[in-house]
Amino acid sequence: MGEKVDVICIGNSALDVPLKPMDSSVFGIDSYPIDRIFPTIGGSATNVSVIATRLGVRVALITLLGDDMMGKYILSHCAENGIDISSVAIDRNVDTPLSVGLVRADGERTFVVSRSSSTFKFSAADINLARIKDARLLDIASIFINPRLDRDGLMTVFGEARKHKLIICADMMKSRDGKRLADIREALAYLDYFFPNYDEASDLTGLTDIDEIADALLGSGVKNVVIKNGKLGCFVKNAGLRLIVPAYRNEEPVDTIGAGDNFVAGFITAILDGADIVECGRFANAVASVSVGASGATNGVRNKAQVLEVMRKREECREFLTH
Repeated sequence: MGEKVDVICIGNSALDVPLKPMDSSVFGIDSYPIDRIFPTIGGSATNVSVIATRLGVRVALITLLGDDMMGKYILSHCAENGIDISSVAIDRNVDTPLSVGLVRADGERTFVVSRSSSTFKFSAADINLARIKDARLLDIASIFINPRLDRDGLMTVFGEARKHKLIICADMMKSRDGKRLADIREALAYLDYFFPNYDEASDLTGLTDIDEIADALLGSGVKNVVIKNGKLGCFVKNAGLRLIVPAYRNEEPVDTIGAGDNFVAGFITAILDGADIVECGRFANAVASVSVGASGATNGVRNKAQVLEVMRKREECREFLTH
Protein backbone atom coordinates (compact mmCIF):
# COMPACT_ATOMS: atom_id res chain seq x y z
CA MET A 1 0.00 0.00 0.00
CA GLY A 2 1.34 3.45 -0.92
CA GLU A 3 1.24 6.51 1.28
CA LYS A 4 -1.62 8.98 1.06
CA VAL A 5 -1.03 11.71 -1.52
CA ASP A 6 -2.99 14.62 -2.96
CA VAL A 7 -2.64 13.68 -6.63
CA ILE A 8 -2.13 10.57 -8.72
CA CYS A 9 -0.65 11.73 -12.01
CA ILE A 10 -0.72 9.21 -14.87
CA GLY A 11 0.95 9.51 -18.25
CA ASN A 12 4.19 10.01 -20.09
CA SER A 13 7.73 10.62 -18.81
CA ALA A 14 10.70 11.55 -20.98
CA LEU A 15 13.97 13.34 -21.28
CA ASP A 16 13.69 16.43 -23.49
CA VAL A 17 16.54 17.91 -25.51
CA PRO A 18 15.47 21.42 -26.58
CA LEU A 19 17.33 22.79 -29.61
CA LYS A 20 16.99 26.48 -30.38
CA PRO A 21 16.71 28.58 -32.36
CA MET A 22 15.69 26.23 -35.19
CA ASP A 23 14.14 26.90 -38.59
CA SER A 24 14.11 25.29 -42.02
CA SER A 25 17.50 26.81 -42.91
CA VAL A 26 19.26 24.27 -40.66
CA PHE A 27 18.76 21.55 -43.29
CA GLY A 28 20.93 23.41 -45.77
CA ILE A 29 23.95 23.60 -43.43
CA ASP A 30 26.46 20.82 -42.71
CA SER A 31 27.09 21.91 -39.11
CA TYR A 32 24.70 24.18 -37.22
CA PRO A 33 26.09 25.50 -33.92
CA ILE A 34 23.69 26.70 -31.21
CA ASP A 35 24.48 28.18 -27.82
CA ARG A 36 23.76 25.10 -25.75
CA ILE A 37 22.51 21.51 -25.99
CA PHE A 38 21.39 19.91 -22.75
CA PRO A 39 18.80 17.37 -21.56
CA THR A 40 15.95 18.37 -19.28
CA ILE A 41 13.18 16.41 -17.61
CA GLY A 42 10.05 16.20 -19.75
CA GLY A 43 6.94 14.20 -20.50
CA SER A 44 3.53 15.54 -19.52
CA ALA A 45 3.05 13.45 -16.38
CA THR A 46 6.53 14.14 -15.06
CA ASN A 47 6.21 17.86 -15.80
CA VAL A 48 2.90 18.13 -13.96
CA SER A 49 4.22 16.04 -11.07
CA VAL A 50 7.41 18.08 -10.63
CA ILE A 51 5.70 21.47 -10.79
CA ALA A 52 2.75 20.49 -8.59
CA THR A 53 5.17 19.11 -5.99
CA ARG A 54 7.13 22.38 -6.00
CA LEU A 55 3.82 24.17 -5.45
CA GLY A 56 3.27 22.16 -2.28
CA VAL A 57 1.17 19.23 -3.55
CA ARG A 58 1.96 15.62 -2.65
CA VAL A 59 2.09 13.68 -5.93
CA ALA A 60 2.45 10.01 -6.88
CA LEU A 61 3.56 9.45 -10.47
CA ILE A 62 2.37 6.46 -12.51
CA THR A 63 4.27 6.03 -15.76
CA LEU A 64 6.29 3.44 -17.72
CA LEU A 65 10.07 3.69 -18.05
CA GLY A 66 12.77 1.55 -19.56
CA ASP A 67 15.42 -0.08 -17.39
CA ASP A 68 18.08 2.22 -18.83
CA MET A 69 20.22 5.24 -18.04
CA MET A 70 17.50 7.73 -19.00
CA GLY A 71 14.89 5.97 -16.90
CA LYS A 72 17.18 5.94 -13.88
CA TYR A 73 17.86 9.65 -14.36
CA ILE A 74 14.13 10.45 -14.41
CA LEU A 75 13.52 8.38 -11.28
CA SER A 76 16.39 10.11 -9.49
CA HIS A 77 15.12 13.54 -10.50
CA CYS A 78 11.59 12.73 -9.34
CA ALA A 79 12.84 11.40 -6.01
CA GLU A 80 14.95 14.54 -5.50
CA ASN A 81 11.81 16.63 -6.09
CA GLY A 82 9.82 14.67 -3.51
CA ILE A 83 7.56 12.77 -5.94
CA ASP A 84 6.29 9.35 -4.90
CA ILE A 85 7.68 6.93 -7.52
CA SER A 86 6.62 3.68 -5.85
CA SER A 87 4.04 2.95 -8.58
CA VAL A 88 6.25 3.69 -11.59
CA ALA A 89 6.39 0.63 -13.90
CA ILE A 90 9.78 -0.49 -15.27
CA ASP A 91 10.16 -2.63 -18.42
CA ARG A 92 13.61 -3.66 -19.61
CA ASN A 93 12.17 -4.38 -23.07
CA VAL A 94 11.33 -0.74 -23.86
CA ASP A 95 13.32 2.48 -24.14
CA THR A 96 12.72 5.46 -21.92
CA PRO A 97 11.51 8.27 -24.24
CA LEU A 98 13.99 10.84 -25.50
CA SER A 99 12.21 13.81 -27.09
CA VAL A 100 14.07 16.31 -29.24
CA GLY A 101 12.40 19.71 -29.15
CA LEU A 102 12.88 21.92 -32.22
CA VAL A 103 12.28 25.41 -30.84
CA ARG A 104 11.75 28.43 -33.09
CA ALA A 105 13.06 31.89 -32.25
CA ASP A 106 9.56 32.89 -31.01
CA GLY A 107 9.55 30.03 -28.49
CA GLU A 108 7.07 27.75 -30.29
CA ARG A 109 8.22 24.15 -30.70
CA THR A 110 7.80 20.72 -32.29
CA PHE A 111 8.89 17.47 -30.64
CA VAL A 112 10.54 14.55 -32.44
CA VAL A 113 9.87 11.26 -30.63
CA SER A 114 10.75 7.57 -31.06
CA ARG A 115 8.12 4.91 -31.75
CA SER A 116 10.22 2.33 -29.88
CA SER A 117 9.87 4.15 -26.56
CA SER A 118 7.58 3.46 -23.62
CA THR A 119 5.35 6.31 -24.83
CA PHE A 120 3.92 3.89 -27.39
CA LYS A 121 3.78 0.89 -24.99
CA PHE A 122 2.17 2.32 -21.84
CA SER A 123 -1.35 1.00 -21.24
CA ALA A 124 -3.87 0.45 -18.45
CA ALA A 125 -2.07 -2.82 -17.66
CA ASP A 126 0.89 -0.77 -16.40
CA ILE A 127 -1.26 1.21 -13.94
CA ASN A 128 -1.53 0.18 -10.31
CA LEU A 129 -5.26 0.79 -9.92
CA ALA A 130 -5.14 0.02 -6.20
CA ARG A 131 -3.08 3.18 -5.72
CA ILE A 132 -5.86 5.48 -6.91
CA LYS A 133 -7.76 5.29 -3.63
CA ASP A 134 -4.80 6.91 -1.85
CA ALA A 135 -5.37 10.32 -3.50
CA ARG A 136 -7.81 13.25 -3.61
CA LEU A 137 -7.39 14.01 -7.32
CA LEU A 138 -6.52 12.02 -10.45
CA ASP A 139 -4.86 13.68 -13.42
CA ILE A 140 -4.31 12.08 -16.82
CA ALA A 141 -1.49 13.89 -18.62
CA SER A 142 -2.37 13.67 -21.49
CA ILE A 143 -5.10 11.83 -23.42
CA PHE A 144 -3.74 10.48 -26.76
CA ILE A 145 -0.07 10.84 -25.82
CA ASN A 146 0.03 7.12 -24.97
CA PRO A 147 -1.86 5.42 -27.83
CA ARG A 148 -2.41 2.17 -25.90
CA LEU A 149 -4.11 4.00 -23.05
CA ASP A 150 -7.27 4.03 -25.14
CA ARG A 151 -10.91 4.80 -24.39
CA ASP A 152 -11.50 1.53 -22.55
CA GLY A 153 -8.32 1.95 -20.54
CA LEU A 154 -9.26 5.50 -19.63
CA MET A 155 -12.72 4.41 -18.56
CA THR A 156 -11.22 1.71 -16.33
CA VAL A 157 -8.96 4.25 -14.63
CA PHE A 158 -11.65 6.94 -14.39
CA GLY A 159 -14.17 4.41 -13.07
CA GLU A 160 -11.82 3.47 -10.25
CA ALA A 161 -11.28 7.14 -9.43
CA ARG A 162 -15.02 7.83 -9.39
CA LYS A 163 -15.59 4.84 -7.11
CA HIS A 164 -13.30 6.46 -4.57
CA LYS A 165 -14.74 9.96 -5.12
CA LEU A 166 -11.62 11.58 -6.53
CA ILE A 167 -11.70 14.80 -8.53
CA ILE A 168 -10.92 13.68 -12.11
CA CYS A 169 -8.89 15.86 -14.49
CA ALA A 170 -7.24 15.39 -17.88
CA ASP A 171 -5.22 17.26 -20.46
CA MET A 172 -4.80 16.11 -24.06
CA MET A 173 -2.69 16.31 -27.20
CA LYS A 174 -3.79 15.94 -30.81
CA SER A 175 -4.36 12.32 -31.74
CA ARG A 176 -1.63 10.87 -33.95
CA ASP A 177 -4.09 8.52 -35.65
CA GLY A 178 -7.04 10.82 -36.24
CA LYS A 179 -9.24 10.02 -33.23
CA ARG A 180 -11.98 12.54 -32.57
CA LEU A 181 -14.58 13.33 -29.94
CA ALA A 182 -16.78 10.35 -30.76
CA ASP A 183 -13.87 8.00 -30.03
CA ILE A 184 -13.46 9.13 -26.41
CA ARG A 185 -16.86 10.68 -25.59
CA GLU A 186 -17.71 8.00 -23.01
CA ALA A 187 -14.39 8.53 -21.22
CA LEU A 188 -14.75 12.31 -21.17
CA ALA A 189 -18.06 11.95 -19.35
CA TYR A 190 -16.08 11.10 -16.17
CA LEU A 191 -14.12 14.37 -16.17
CA ASP A 192 -14.61 17.12 -13.62
CA TYR A 193 -12.04 19.32 -15.43
CA PHE A 194 -10.70 19.09 -18.98
CA PHE A 195 -7.66 21.19 -20.04
CA PRO A 196 -7.13 21.10 -23.83
CA ASN A 197 -5.56 24.03 -25.62
CA TYR A 198 -7.55 25.74 -28.36
CA ASP A 199 -5.91 23.90 -31.28
CA GLU A 200 -6.31 20.52 -29.57
CA ALA A 201 -9.95 21.17 -28.67
CA SER A 202 -10.71 22.39 -32.19
CA ASP A 203 -9.08 19.32 -33.71
CA LEU A 204 -10.96 17.01 -31.32
CA THR A 205 -14.40 18.51 -31.97
CA GLY A 206 -14.00 19.65 -35.59
CA LEU A 207 -15.22 23.11 -34.53
CA THR A 208 -13.55 26.52 -34.57
CA ASP A 209 -15.77 28.77 -32.43
CA ILE A 210 -14.53 28.51 -28.87
CA ASP A 211 -18.05 28.60 -27.38
CA GLU A 212 -19.20 25.83 -29.69
CA ILE A 213 -16.10 23.80 -28.84
CA ALA A 214 -16.79 24.16 -25.12
CA ASP A 215 -20.46 23.31 -25.60
CA ALA A 216 -19.55 20.12 -27.48
CA LEU A 217 -17.27 19.06 -24.62
CA LEU A 218 -19.87 19.96 -21.99
CA GLY A 219 -22.39 17.97 -24.03
CA SER A 220 -20.09 14.96 -23.72
CA GLY A 221 -20.40 15.12 -19.95
CA VAL A 222 -17.34 17.19 -18.98
CA LYS A 223 -18.31 19.31 -15.95
CA ASN A 224 -15.79 22.14 -16.41
CA VAL A 225 -14.09 22.96 -19.71
CA VAL A 226 -10.88 24.97 -19.41
CA ILE A 227 -9.38 25.81 -22.81
CA LYS A 228 -5.79 27.06 -22.72
CA ASN A 229 -5.43 29.89 -25.21
CA GLY A 230 -1.80 30.98 -25.05
CA LYS A 231 -1.19 34.70 -24.64
CA LEU A 232 -4.94 35.30 -24.26
CA GLY A 233 -5.11 33.24 -21.07
CA CYS A 234 -7.78 30.56 -20.66
CA PHE A 235 -11.45 30.21 -21.56
CA VAL A 236 -13.59 28.67 -18.81
CA LYS A 237 -17.10 27.34 -19.30
CA ASN A 238 -19.47 25.15 -17.30
CA ALA A 239 -23.22 24.92 -16.79
CA GLY A 240 -23.40 28.32 -15.10
CA LEU A 241 -20.28 30.23 -16.09
CA ARG A 242 -18.54 31.52 -19.19
CA LEU A 243 -15.51 33.80 -19.07
CA ILE A 244 -11.96 34.46 -20.21
CA VAL A 245 -9.30 34.55 -17.50
CA PRO A 246 -6.55 36.85 -18.84
CA ALA A 247 -2.94 35.67 -19.03
CA TYR A 248 -0.08 37.06 -16.98
CA ARG A 249 2.14 38.21 -19.82
CA ASN A 250 5.83 37.32 -19.60
CA GLU A 251 7.79 40.06 -21.36
CA GLU A 252 10.91 37.90 -21.66
CA PRO A 253 9.74 34.48 -22.94
CA VAL A 254 12.40 31.83 -23.56
CA ASP A 255 10.33 28.89 -24.82
CA THR A 256 6.86 27.41 -24.42
CA ILE A 257 7.99 23.84 -23.71
CA GLY A 258 5.80 22.46 -20.93
CA ALA A 259 3.78 25.66 -20.48
CA GLY A 260 0.52 23.72 -20.76
CA ASP A 261 1.72 21.17 -18.19
CA ASN A 262 2.70 23.99 -15.83
CA PHE A 263 -0.78 25.45 -16.31
CA VAL A 264 -2.37 22.13 -15.33
CA ALA A 265 -0.10 21.80 -12.29
CA GLY A 266 -1.12 25.28 -11.19
CA PHE A 267 -4.81 24.65 -11.77
CA ILE A 268 -4.95 21.38 -9.82
CA THR A 269 -2.93 22.96 -7.01
CA ALA A 270 -5.52 25.72 -6.75
CA ILE A 271 -8.39 23.19 -6.87
CA LEU A 272 -6.87 21.35 -3.92
CA ASP A 273 -6.41 24.65 -2.09
CA GLY A 274 -10.18 25.18 -2.36
CA ALA A 275 -10.06 28.09 -4.83
CA ASP A 276 -13.00 28.82 -7.10
CA ILE A 277 -12.63 28.14 -10.80
CA VAL A 278 -11.73 31.74 -11.67
CA GLU A 279 -8.97 31.87 -9.07
CA CYS A 280 -7.79 28.46 -10.31
CA GLY A 281 -7.48 29.93 -13.80
CA ARG A 282 -5.59 32.99 -12.56
CA PHE A 283 -3.10 30.93 -10.59
CA ALA A 284 -2.65 28.47 -13.48
CA ASN A 285 -2.00 31.35 -15.89
CA ALA A 286 0.63 32.75 -13.53
CA VAL A 287 2.40 29.38 -13.23
CA ALA A 288 2.49 29.08 -17.03
CA SER A 289 3.84 32.64 -17.30
CA VAL A 290 6.72 31.82 -14.95
CA SER A 291 7.40 28.63 -16.88
CA VAL A 292 7.97 30.29 -20.26
CA GLY A 293 10.68 32.48 -18.75
CA ALA A 294 13.11 29.54 -18.61
CA SER A 295 14.23 26.88 -21.06
CA GLY A 296 12.58 23.49 -20.66
CA ALA A 297 9.42 22.43 -18.89
CA THR A 298 10.56 22.34 -15.27
CA ASN A 299 13.29 24.99 -14.98
CA GLY A 300 11.10 28.05 -14.37
CA VAL A 301 8.85 27.40 -11.38
CA ARG A 302 10.61 26.94 -8.04
CA ASN A 303 7.82 27.27 -5.47
CA LYS A 304 4.40 28.77 -4.77
CA ALA A 305 5.82 31.94 -3.18
CA GLN A 306 7.59 32.76 -6.46
CA VAL A 307 4.31 32.45 -8.40
CA LEU A 308 2.34 34.50 -5.89
CA GLU A 309 4.98 37.23 -6.07
CA VAL A 310 4.67 37.32 -9.87
CA MET A 311 0.89 37.64 -9.51
CA ARG A 312 1.25 40.46 -6.98
CA LYS A 313 3.67 42.46 -9.11
CA ARG A 314 1.68 42.09 -12.31
CA GLU A 315 -1.60 42.92 -10.58
CA GLU A 316 0.02 46.11 -9.29
CA CYS A 317 1.17 46.89 -12.83
CA ARG A 318 -2.34 46.31 -14.20
CA GLU A 319 -3.81 48.66 -11.59
CA PHE A 320 -1.26 51.33 -12.47
CA LEU A 321 -1.96 51.02 -16.21
CA THR A 322 -5.74 51.31 -15.73
CA HIS A 323 -5.63 54.46 -13.60
